[in-house]
Amino acid sequence: MQHSWKDRIDLNKNEQTKLQKDGLAIFQDLEKFRELSMAEMLPEDIELLKWAGVYAQRPKDGHFMLRIKIPSGKFSALQAREIALLAKKYGHGEIQITTRQAMQLHWLELKDLPDILERLQKIGLTTTEACGDCPRNILGNPLMGIDPDELIDTTAIVEELMAFFIDNPEFSNLPRKFKISVSSNPHDTGYAAINDLAFIPASLTTNETTINGFHALVGGGLSADPHLAKKLDVFLTPKEVLPFARAIALIFREQGYRVKRTHCRLKFLIEDWSLEKIYQEIKNITGPLIHGGQTHSKDWNPGIYHGIHPQKQTGYSYIGADIPMGQLRDADLLAFADLAEIHGDGNLRTTNSQNILLINIPDNNVPQIIQAPLLQKFSIEPKFFSGYATACTGNTYCNWAPIETQQRLLALAQTLDKEFPKISSPIRLHLSGCPHSCAQTQIADIGLCGGLERIGDISIASFTISIGGTLGSTPAFAKQLKGRIKENDVLTFLRKILELFMANQKNAESFHQFSQRTDFAVFQQIFDDCR
Repeated sequence: MQHSWKDRIDLNKNEQTKLQKDGLAIFQDLEKFRELSMAEMLPEDIELLKWAGVYAQRPKDGHFMLRIKIPSGKFSALQAREIALLAKKYGHGEIQITTRQAMQLHWLELKDLPDILERLQKIGLTTTEACGDCPRNILGNPLMGIDPDELIDTTAIVEELMAFFIDNPEFSNLPRKFKISVSSNPHDTGYAAINDLAFIPASLTTNETTINGFHALVGGGLSADPHLAKKLDVFLTPKEVLPFARAIALIFREQGYRVKRTHCRLKFLIEDWSLEKIYQEIKNITGPLIHGGQTHSKDWNPGIYHGIHPQKQTGYSYIGADIPMGQLRDADLLAFADLAEIHGDGNLRTTNSQNILLINIPDNNVPQIIQAPLLQKFSIEPKFFSGYATACTGNTYCNWAPIETQQRLLALAQTLDKEFPKISSPIRLHLSGCPHSCAQTQIADIGLCGGLERIGDISIASFTISIGGTLGSTPAFAKQLKGRIKENDVLTFLRKILELFMANQKNAESFHQFSQRTDFAVFQQIFDDCR
């Protein structure tokens, strides 16, 4: 297939830059960058650093963020130790777990990148294409291989996808980022509907023989114009996942939009096409595919793994620890590595809820490990607000966000923990510092999107608020209330919403279930009264 987009005359500035220099070529320049200040660098080179997993962080004073791919959250104590040592030496000791199971280091300088990347490579980790217009970290089931509910252990599939797409010049110039999710767990642990391409558990029975495999969804994504992915009528065996993913990536590369930067994600192409056209384009690449099969879907698990849980391996458990806002210090990650090796087999997982799992813990070791000081600091039984809150990095690091987010949301959640100790189920509060939705506000129980509002001569934080997001078998984005609310009024609004929920909750229903059966005008009226 020819690179047909190269002949277009309407490409945006980013596309023109990528035609002149492929993003993967930036690795050849890292040694040169050691000698340059940020002011001396070309803007296009700063943009292409994303293919090395590097972003210029706020306030663009020569410090950078580095994103490390952790496919489906699988990493080892050895890798944890090296990340911790790199954070201590180069990154002020700060480590951030992301909502796509990756890890980020901050405060890095360009002169140190070659050393950092070399050390990561030696332990089997990469930052290649962790950012940029290319395939990103593969999201998936953090319990793959140990999950009692999974139809298929997806470890080998995730590794195959990673090996194929990583550092592959065939797919290093896509119209925008390309996010893949793979999960064979029926509780949608891979957040299927908000990914460009997602594989979900399915089975097909023919002639009294049942085959376990996947159904596929395409065209999901968030940001300022969110789309839910569409399900295609195809049944895929594990061996067909990679060819199918390659086909979607080829279609995106060739047919994807490259004019307006805000209109280049795969979701826009899929939205404009019929499912029949999508299937025909795929079939032109893969050949005919099997139709039918049964999707295996139960209630959505939004990344909740706190506590002690049995694995499918008899006599072993995994333990989920809450990492508030996904923030760790280097010493914390070293301590997790120690626990994994002393009490388990040295393996850990990150989750898309920004937490850490200790896995393969013999049941006899559980009583001792849960008494460890680290698990008193990072609780395995967190409270129902602070333990389920998600925020982007905000203006601490991000050039887009005008407000601080993580400490703001944590303080708010901790206040609600104290004021509503009798609430019976977790309430997922998500806060994004701008409309890019890095904190996934559209799938929150209550989502807040922050900004600044001018009042006289001063600017104050204010928010839009959305209610009732969910994924799983019946995904739906949270519905946004009309208007904005000032920061000083947010707590009052949340109190009234939660009081309404507790007074009207039926049969231990979740907040989402309550929000779906409540007239939205009720929420709007409370919102208006509090503004």
